[in-house]
Amino acid sequence: MILGFNGSDDKKLALDFLRKNSVTFPSILDSSDAATKTANQDYKMTGTPLSYVIDRQGKIVDAWYGYEKGHTRAIKALKKLGVQ
Repeated sequence: MILGFNGSDDKKLALDFLRKNSVTFPSILDSSDAATKTANQDYKMTGTPLSYVIDRQGKIVDAWYGYEKGHTRAIKALKKLGVQ
């Protein structure tokens, strides 16, 4: 499953971006103190875009900043989990 999270942008700006880029996966828009704390402390988020591959037990398999053409790092992490 792919899940987006935006904890820093204005809601209208984020929604406009999602629409403009035809994003079809669920995306959380939450800049509350609790969401920011979770992103920064629990997931060590210090910038965007930040991508994670998380296994079913909630363990981070891989994480990286920035866009990567072809998504090779994501594909490699998913293969590590046995996902084709």
